[in-house]
Amino acid sequence: MSAHASARTSWMPILPQLDNDHVTRILLTLTLFAAANFIIFTPAWIMDSRILDSASVWTKPQKFNVSFVVHFGALALLAQQLPRKVRAGKAMTVAAYLAAVSVVFEYIYLNTQAARGRRSHFNYDSVFEQAMYAGMGVAAVGLIAVCLVLAVQLWRKGERTRSRGLWLGTIVGMSLGFFATLYFGFTMSATSRYVGSALTGGGEVVPFFGWSREYGDLRPAHFVSMHLMQTIPLAGWIADRRGWNAKLVVFGVTAAQIALATFLYVQAQSGQPFWPI
Repeated sequence: MSAHASARTSWMPILPQLDNDHVTRILLTLTLFAAANFIIFTPAWIMDSRILDSASVWTKPQKFNVSFVVHFGALALLAQQLPRKVRAGKAMTVAAYLAAVSVVFEYIYLNTQAARGRRSHFNYDSVFEQAMYAGMGVAAVGLIAVCLVLAVQLWRKGERTRSRGLWLGTIVGMSLGFFATLYFGFTMSATSRYVGSALTGGGEVVPFFGWSREYGDLRPAHFVSMHLMQTIPLAGWIADRRGWNAKLVVFGVTAAQIALATFLYVQAQSGQPFWPI
């Protein structure tokens, strides 16, 4: 491939293959790492009959694996909008390595606690588990800090003329998703995931997600706000493909999703499940 063709490839917003720079490789490696973990731990998830808070002890690690695949897979693709020099520069490199360290930390603790049949989140039973829960909060910031860095770098140096909807959607989705995730996530972690029930009393739950169908549950609002990072760039990309007004689509979908997250949060705080029995 010529140098000119290679330069063009690194600027393309959605690619049949990813560029071969170290930041892209880190993000793709984390994607494959999470996918492999999901496959490896599926037998334990199926055969281990232990239940913790109305779900299999392995459900939480598996949910995180799926979330990491979506999170880092999207990042690897969306980062291709940056020129290679910027994408492989100091800011993105530090953010990518921080995310990798955070993944390893969360992976080890989540799976260790699952194997022990104990909670990784909302666990204050021992000094060690309190410290680890606080550490997971720090790691959570490390996991999504790369999103904010990507948004800033795209705003400053990204290609915006050929795929303006994707460019705008990535900036809005990544930056707003970062702050919304912190708000809903840390609000929930400071109290409990349930409203109107003890931590162990989720009762009937939504399969896989584990969201309560009997009590107010703050996790649906957290889920919707967190996935702004994927849905808004996708909306911008669709607007580009269809020739729609990119600003109208991006800001319209953003407003709708923030409104939905807010509604789910208020609903949960009133003690009502979003999907009653």
